[in-house]
Amino acid sequence: MPTTIAFFDTTAKEKSSFEHYFTGSKFRLLIFEKPIQLVPIYEYNQAQVISVFTPSHIDAVLLSHLPKLKYVAARSTGVDNIDAKACKKLGIAIGNVPGYGQTTVAEYALLLMLMLARKMPSVQEAVKAGHITYKKLTGFTLHGKTLGIIGTGKIGMSVASIARSMGMHVVAYDPYPNNEMAQKYSFSYVSLKDLFQGADVITLHSPLTPETKHLINEKTLKIMKDSAILVNTARGELVDTMALIEALKNKQIAGAALDVIEGERTMDLATESELFLANNKVSFEIAEIDILSKMQNVILSPHNAYNSNEALNFIRKTTALNIQGFLSGKLLNKVEA
Repeated sequence: MPTTIAFFDTTAKEKSSFEHYFTGSKFRLLIFEKPIQLVPIYEYNQAQVISVFTPSHIDAVLLSHLPKLKYVAARSTGVDNIDAKACKKLGIAIGNVPGYGQTTVAEYALLLMLMLARKMPSVQEAVKAGHITYKKLTGFTLHGKTLGIIGTGKIGMSVASIARSMGMHVVAYDPYPNNEMAQKYSFSYVSLKDLFQGADVITLHSPLTPETKHLINEKTLKIMKDSAILVNTARGELVDTMALIEALKNKQIAGAALDVIEGERTMDLATESELFLANNKVSFEIAEIDILSKMQNVILSPHNAYNSNEALNFIRKTTALNIQGFLSGKLLNKVEA
């Protein structure tokens, strides 16, 4: 019997790549462009392996309808869209793709910092309007400023390396500090409170856990410098969006650049009719995004930091190797619940 592998959230390149990696009569491939929750379960309920990207959500209810499932291949580093505890209870293993964002996300975070610091959205608007007022376009340099990095995994370390080469002073917070790497990249670990109080730029590279949800909130925003800017290329739920909106309105901080935001998956998945029938929570999240999109000191980006040719090639190849490893009895990049 062939092994049924179902892929979701796929692009044309991914389809071609996975068809190349899994050829022959040993495999039956089911490839869907849509997230798993938008595909009828009967189309893939015999799958032994499924692979998903971040728009797909896998919970205990969905898993209960997949009696043959033994492996989930996440095409991402974070797996907060997968109920790992439910998978463990059912004996379903999970693999992820660590490291693909090390360079591409780090570069994007620095790009967002530069765009905010030099008021690039306003610059572009002025050029389009044909009316330049330089006084309104005055920004600040990153050189000499203090960068606070929350989360010093591979991406956070890469950000530290680039920032130091730009002449920034770097401090960081991580519950599991890596002092050897701190010495290598010439930064120091500080408490969260000291980071919030002292940083000119704060960039988030922490995983989403119950402890880190709404790490940026009304209380922490109040102790930041009123000249500080916030960058989030990690997970939207790290930031309490309403608290951020209020802080920006009240000029408690100077600006924010968000590649991820609470409710972004709602926006990705919702059709016009779904939006019309949306519940209060969904409607509130959409309203928050709309408010932020109209603010002059905010840059919104559509979860695009990972999106480079190099990173996508790495994701495709690593996912294929993870699945092949599982099928041969070797778990690569295993995620522990």
